[in-house]
Amino acid sequence: MPKPPIFLSPKRGSAYPDRDLDCQMAMENIFRAVAEEAQAAGWSEREVADALIELAHNHWFAQDSKDRMFEDAAGVIIRKPRASPVH
Repeated sequence: MPKPPIFLSPKRGSAYPDRDLDCQMAMENIFRAVAEEAQAAGWSEREVADALIELAHNHWFAQDSKDRMFEDAAGVIIRKPRASPVH
């Protein structure tokens, strides 16, 4: 049986005003729990905030790079190299 999601789903499947804010609200409790757990382990509040920001940036940049890779590759055909003729 599939595990139910821990976050609320978007109000609609398509774009709508404040969808980004709904996503933030859906993730806020888990986000705070992660920050509190890291602080309880001995990391300072500033270290935790810096790490979360850096992780979010890295995630965004990876997604952006992937999106650009697929946009740049649109229409490109990759062909199998031809075997060299044997002499």
